[in-house]
Amino acid sequence: MLEIVRKFAVCTALLLVLTIGQGAPAAPGQDAAGRFVKQLGDKAIEALTAKGISAADRENRFRFLLRQSFDVKRIGRFVLGRYSRKLNPALATEYQNLFEDLIVATYAARFAEYSGQSFVIKRVAKLKGRRDSIVLSEIRPADGGPAIRVDWQVHDKNGDYKIVDIRIEGVSMSITQRDEFTAVIRKNNGKFNSLMAALRKKSASQKSH
Repeated sequence: MLEIVRKFAVCTALLLVLTIGQGAPAAPGQDAAGRFVKQLGDKAIEALTAKGISAADRENRFRFLLRQSFDVKRIGRFVLGRYSRKLNPALATEYQNLFEDLIVATYAARFAEYSGQSFVIKRVAKLKGRRDSIVLSEIRPADGGPAIRVDWQVHDKNGDYKIVDIRIEGVSMSITQRDEFTAVIRKNNGKFNSLMAALRKKSASQKSH
């Protein structure tokens, strides 16, 4: 039901690992947004691949990086679409907490799965009339297979950079996740609580392991 959360986590965890692991060469047009993406990878590797840390410690470290570098609230509101306007403050807070918990738990489990690939930042493109930039990058498999295009959408709020979306081969993870959340609600006669129940169940299951 919430498979896209896993895919989002897998792709981003891979990128964070590769950014520092293979050097992430800077592109000629790389600006502050590009440097931000690379520095995020540096921090992730230092904090999350340290030997001897427990799973709980790794999750706590990742949660810190997530809050520091991703606009989790903005992403969470976006994936709810029109349903986000119908939430009372208490339910909105619970939803955001569950959304964050789910991503953290899934990311932490994926960091040890990748090795040998290379990650290259190609260039940075500014979005006209907006404070957002797209950092275009590629994952290049160690076996010489086709490169995977990965674009990071980075929002600049007066020099405070936050990632607001990731596109894998042109497919937006936020939009895909929004479509899945909407499908869950519609399948249950438009009841938002059906999505909350699914998120609660998934989050509780992951915390129990």
